Amino acid sequence: MSTTGIIIAFVIAIVIMIFLIAKFHMNAVMSLLICSMGLGIAIGTPFADIMGVINSGFSSTIKSIAIIILLGSLLGKILEETGAAQSLTLWLVKVVGKKNVIWAIGISAFILGVPVFSDTVTILLIPIVSNLAIETGASMMSYGTALAVGAQITHCLVAPTPGPVAGAALLGVPLGLAIPWGLVVSVPGLIGTIFWAKVGCKEMVPPKAEHLEIYEANKDMKLPGVGISVMPIVLPVVLIIFNTVLDTVANGSAIANIFAFFGAAEPALLIGCILAAITLTEGKWKTKVVLNDWINVAMEASAMPVFVTGCGGAMAQFIKDSGVSDVIAQAIVDAGFPALLVPIVLSAIIHVVTGSSTLAVSTTGALVAPMLTTLGISELSAFLAVCSAALMFKHGNSSAFWMGCSLSNMSFPQGLKGIGIGCTIASICCCITTAILFAVGVI
Repeated sequence: MSTTGIIIAFVIAIVIMIFLIAKFHMNAVMSLLICSMGLGIAIGTPFADIMGVINSGFSSTIKSIAIIILLGSLLGKILEETGAAQSLTLWLVKVVGKKNVIWAIGISAFILGVPVFSDTVTILLIPIVSNLAIETGASMMSYGTALAVGAQITHCLVAPTPGPVAGAALLGVPLGLAIPWGLVVSVPGLIGTIFWAKVGCKEMVPPKAEHLEIYEANKDMKLPGVGISVMPIVLPVVLIIFNTVLDTVANGSAIANIFAFFGAAEPALLIGCILAAITLTEGKWKTKVVLNDWINVAMEASAMPVFVTGCGGAMAQFIKDSGVSDVIAQAIVDAGFPALLVPIVLSAIIHVVTGSSTLAVSTTGALVAPMLTTLGISELSAFLAVCSAALMFKHGNSSAFWMGCSLSNMSFPQGLKGIGIGCTIASICCCITTAILFAVGVI
């Protein structure tokens, strides 16, 4: 099949995938699988080889992400069940003071969005945030935007949440680089979000009475200390980053060899989970609930992002095998189109149309990975660009949007103005930061 024909088939496959998800609300895994098979047939892959290519792309993609996503989900589940999330938020409120409560909300959501799914962060903190709105006379449109978008930023940019883990694996970026640079790029996004929540979301929206009742019922509950609440998040990150540093400055040394294991993502996250279970459960870590039930819940939560990422890798395998990726990349370069905009635009489009940040990162990462050399952009810059753009304009097709609107008592138009524009501002801030770092040669 000609190069032009392959490109056309590829574009049609992506359009059909998006149409199935957006129009018919088909599950992303099934739509990716169908479109991968269709793409294989369309570009002339022998029928006997199609499933081999799909299985190869799927397995090579998930082999480096499945356990990491599972352990990240488990860590988030432990923090969710033990009150660690609430402890961090209340401590930050004391630190910043009542006049700057919105910063405490945004920062706590930002931190908790690293190990905990963003929807869960909103559910966990909404009673506290609702009570703070009453105490300070603020609008839930403002506080709810800071909460929902703050959690989304790190959910999209910082591992071990599924999207960044998948993006890093697909683009060949070590987590020891992906995590710190994801945090660096995320900070301007958070600042932009808080600014918008303060100046653009002033319409008065009261909290829901049911959330105030939940707060009153649980306000005297004993919470773990902030130190032990945060340590299970911080320790794995430190181990992973330290491993990368030692691999660079002391490669082959005894300590580097030790940290090659303990600083790998899977052992580091397992250490974080064990630490959280022992220190946060008040001696209940030996029970079936902790040792079995929470793990089962984490496995269920992990299945969807693992399969989405794997199927994205399966579709990309056909593009790699056909060799058309270099042709597409060269055509982009010859046209004078800024190379870094390729992953940004593709990720933003997939996210806006489908509403899934994980799908946007996984699909875009798999598709642009073979093009990077020709485009002249690094794996790290592509990773940050893809993840930053996956924040772009959340709206009615996103569960995070509806969760934020519903729990914060915002109407649909208020949600579009608060969360939708808030995510867009955060995304633009992160994309600009990535572009600046790329332009000056840092990444």
